[in-house]
Amino acid sequence: MGRKGRKGKGAAAGGSAGMKEATLVRVSKALEDFRASNAEVYTFEPDISKQERAAIHEMCRKMGMISKSSGNGERRRLSVYKRKQKRGPELEQGPSYLGFSEEARHVLQDLFMHYPPGDADLSGDVDQSSSDKAANIKWRTDNAFCRPAMSKLDITKKVEMLASKINGSEQLRKVMEDRTKLPISSFKDVITSTLENHQVVLISGQTGCGKTTQVPQYILDHMWGKGESCKIICTQPRRISAISVAERISAERGEAVGDTVGYKIRLESKGGKNSSVLFCTNGVLLRLLIGRGTNASKARNQKRSLDDAVLGITHIIVDEIHERDRFSDFMLTILRDLLPLYPHLRMVLMSATIDAERFSQYFNGCSVIQVPGFTYPVKTFYLEDVLSILQSAEQNTEVYNYQHSETGITPLMVFAMKGQLGDVCMLLSFGVDCSAQDHDGKSALDWAQQENQQEVCEVIKKHMECSSEKSTEDNELLNKYLASINPEHIDTLLIERLLRKICVDSNEGAILVFLPGWEDISQTRERLFASPFFQDSSRFLVLSLHSMIPSSEQKKVFKRPPVGVRKIILSTNIAETAVTIDDVVFVIDSGRMKEKSYDPYNNVSTLHASWVSKASARQREGRAGRCQPGTCYHLYSRFRASSLPDYQIPEIKRMPIEELCLQVKLLDSNCRIADFLKKTLDPPIPETVRNAIAVLQDLGALTQDEQLTELGEKLGSLPVHPSTTKMLLFAILMNCLDPALTLACAADYRDPFVLPVAPDERKRAAAAKVELASLYGGFSDQLAVVAAFDFWRHAKDRGQDSQFCAKYFVSSNIMNMLSSMRKQLQNELSQRGFVPADASACSLNSKDPGIMRAVLMAGAYPMVGKMLPPRKNARKSVLETASGAKVRLHPHSCNFNLSFSKSSGNPLLIYDEITRGDGGMYIKNSSVVGSYPLLLIAAEMVVAPPDDDSDEDEEDSSEDEAEESTLVQHKEEIMSSPDSIVSVVVDRWLRFDATALDVAQIYCLRERLASAILFKVKHPQDVLPPALGASMYAITCILSFDGLPSMVPPNDLSANRGSGQDLAEASKFSQGRRAGYIPPSGFLMSLLADRTHNAPSFQNSSNHPGGGSAHTRPSRAPVGRFDRSRRPFRNSGPGTSAPRSFKRQRDAPR
Repeated sequence: MGRKGRKGKGAAAGGSAGMKEATLVRVSKALEDFRASNAEVYTFEPDISKQERAAIHEMCRKMGMISKSSGNGERRRLSVYKRKQKRGPELEQGPSYLGFSEEARHVLQDLFMHYPPGDADLSGDVDQSSSDKAANIKWRTDNAFCRPAMSKLDITKKVEMLASKINGSEQLRKVMEDRTKLPISSFKDVITSTLENHQVVLISGQTGCGKTTQVPQYILDHMWGKGESCKIICTQPRRISAISVAERISAERGEAVGDTVGYKIRLESKGGKNSSVLFCTNGVLLRLLIGRGTNASKARNQKRSLDDAVLGITHIIVDEIHERDRFSDFMLTILRDLLPLYPHLRMVLMSATIDAERFSQYFNGCSVIQVPGFTYPVKTFYLEDVLSILQSAEQNTEVYNYQHSETGITPLMVFAMKGQLGDVCMLLSFGVDCSAQDHDGKSALDWAQQENQQEVCEVIKKHMECSSEKSTEDNELLNKYLASINPEHIDTLLIERLLRKICVDSNEGAILVFLPGWEDISQTRERLFASPFFQDSSRFLVLSLHSMIPSSEQKKVFKRPPVGVRKIILSTNIAETAVTIDDVVFVIDSGRMKEKSYDPYNNVSTLHASWVSKASARQREGRAGRCQPGTCYHLYSRFRASSLPDYQIPEIKRMPIEELCLQVKLLDSNCRIADFLKKTLDPPIPETVRNAIAVLQDLGALTQDEQLTELGEKLGSLPVHPSTTKMLLFAILMNCLDPALTLACAADYRDPFVLPVAPDERKRAAAAKVELASLYGGFSDQLAVVAAFDFWRHAKDRGQDSQFCAKYFVSSNIMNMLSSMRKQLQNELSQRGFVPADASACSLNSKDPGIMRAVLMAGAYPMVGKMLPPRKNARKSVLETASGAKVRLHPHSCNFNLSFSKSSGNPLLIYDEITRGDGGMYIKNSSVVGSYPLLLIAAEMVVAPPDDDSDEDEEDSSEDEAEESTLVQHKEEIMSSPDSIVSVVVDRWLRFDATALDVAQIYCLRERLASAILFKVKHPQDVLPPALGASMYAITCILSFDGLPSMVPPNDLSANRGSGQDLAEASKFSQGRRAGYIPPSGFLMSLLADRTHNAPSFQNSSNHPGGGSAHTRPSRAPVGRFDRSRRPFRNSGPGTSAPRSFKRQRDAPR
């Protein structure tokens, strides 16, 4: 088995192997600082070596920057540029030909016969007089944030009841006693008195001091002691934290959750306006503050109204602010501006590791209270120490460093305390570690001094003074090691050797190994299982801890193993703060972590292994000392440790911020987005802000001059990404809401598929995902999620959900969470009038694959690409994006092995994001889609110029203007002939050929779709006018008939009922199918046969296999479907006045 990180064929590619560590650190910091700056170019000094130059080129490639060397000899310099040269893709050779099916032509003919283009009532302003109240619905004020209506007598009774409970319960008395022993208990009076005199207080409390559970109670008891009611809002970064802390405090007070202490998270709540303390997530409080700003901006009187929710809050506690997620940073900026307007409001900031001085300055020099914590002593070693220890172990001298499992005492300590000078000298000559400490933190020198052994003290001190020579040896060992490996890779052999050393030298104690990601966990696990030493399952239990593995596997890490069994946990940074494993004694810290970031200059997400911060290193170190003394081995040098950043980069500087930008406009529609974000503690990069504004403009949420549109206000009203909200609106119009709800919740939370540990199970899991997607036509990661939820729901109704989850590698916990989130999101839509209370009628087309893929397009746009054949010497196809980038599909994608014939054209794919990892750029989730969804939703569709146009640039002249006029006239002549073949270019890169009549009809449908969305935004509770309603019906028919890509079968298996004939036909059809499609198993088909028959929105198809199902597509819209009596006839034909450019105006939905 190879050694990852070892220099060789792959090491050169890593670029940094062989480079001196100090140089590597210096170069990395220079590139990081340049990327965070506003500079466009950075030039290195000319004194860098050829090897260093090659390493810098490789580092720049991974960071998405351009590096170029220029000059000769001593003048040769290397320059780095952020922005890649912008270039679009070449127009598709041999454009795709568009042609409506016969059924679709009948529908369109009927539509335009009754509602010709140019009708006056097709705009979104129809029926202005009706239901205008719906457009002015205010964000509801949540009474959970109101102060309890308690009199002094009520408060006195509460206090007396609490005292009575404590006196009558031995358990509560023990709890109260334990509370007084917490380090923060001695700061109780300081905290309450400081809050009386200051509006903002910052509490910097180390881990274990008790700040999270005790500070809210100190404030509550203080307010009740004065006979005053209060409302204390405590925010937590995660749902589980908000719930668990509320439960803990309630238990300490002998109450049920929801009484004095409650919580409110996105999916559920306990307690409300009668609770004095309310825990919530950062997002819940942020939405309350945004809603306050939205309502205030609508009010004629800008003075605070009586329903202002902030008026009812007395205290806000923001916990764990060191995590620096983008929502908490944004929330702190809003609160800082609000504090002067609410003199009664008090705010407490709390964190374990924090740059206290910086936060204090941000809040105008607020008071800081430092609270010590409690952890057991942890002995720390770095890479040079580890290499020395392992070398000594190989020389069989390390046995003298044995430490007693209960006391930690070494032989040197025993001889030192007894004054046995000869034995002490012998051990020192063997190279024992005289700096070792026992579980009380005492070394051999401390023991000698305690027992007054003066001669021993002198010998040990003299030996320690000579340690500098050993330090030189260690550095030589370190340099030799770093010359042979890439320090940014994980050395699994070193980890195996260190684990073996720990297991030989000690008898008990779990070992926690921090690794960057799943690939490193898998490789380390495979190496351990390949080692004869670790193969004995009766002695070793190797577990993995990663967010993607099943919860049943995750729970195993918390259980203590049987006596004599050593537990080894391979984990990502999920074990840094989120969980505490109480039997961990040893920690091995690789110093690396996978961090998702965003490159605004290339507009891609990044997922790289990076060095941790000093704060994270301390957290990892502390995992070994939470419940008992421990040892931490950092697999990086002391020099590297000193060069680590103090904290991780704040999320607002490394993530897309479309949601935040929209929330800025909702908070204050007159404020420029960039101006507001400059007020945050760490403002985002300007390019990130510009990219976010461009996305919001493409969605129609903002105008070109950054004004908030009515559509934008609605897109920001739901607790999901703006593009997801637009997808939901489109799905409602298409009567395809059910899958959209699943997609929205999965995007906001996570997909339900788990990653098995065993390699053979990983293959089965990949096949299971493809099989699920095949129920809706296949070739789609997103539809695999929809199918998984649909069939889990049916399996649960039959009591077979456990069997389904096990067979298809789906997490039941995530499914239950998605189910709850769907209900909550549907309630949000209902409360805003977008859907009725019974929304079943909004999902009549929820099983139609063509319409479902159009919903995917609505949510993903403009993330659209086209597949290209494999490059030279490559086996896999690649996807080309609108920017011209060539991106591969991730191995976990259903479309990874996608292949296609040249005759079928280049398939279109939608995707969620492009990620740049250590191995290049890739797309993890994608779906093959048809052309018509794109044509209906794209921002721009333009008639292409004639092929004989000259591409040469010439200066403007009167002759040019005359030539342009002739060109316009020529285009109009082409468009005036319905059967003429014209080319249209979508978003300036995708080219299609169609008849002029079809292009004109598509243009009309595009405009009517935009009008219908606008109408739904302005009048959510009203039925669409007849013309728009008929147009939406026509669009659903077209998507159902012609919306599927050519490689997806028209007789999708989702319509089959599981009959023998249907299964035989499906099996026959599936033979010869390409990867991306697997015929459903008998188990899935049995669930399919039991499904409730939903009434289709169209007439049943007589020629559809398994006709009469909920998936039936219309064969033809019936003549007379649109009532002629409602609309007058028009003489103008659909092809008589087709414009040349069909670009949708961003200002339209205002």
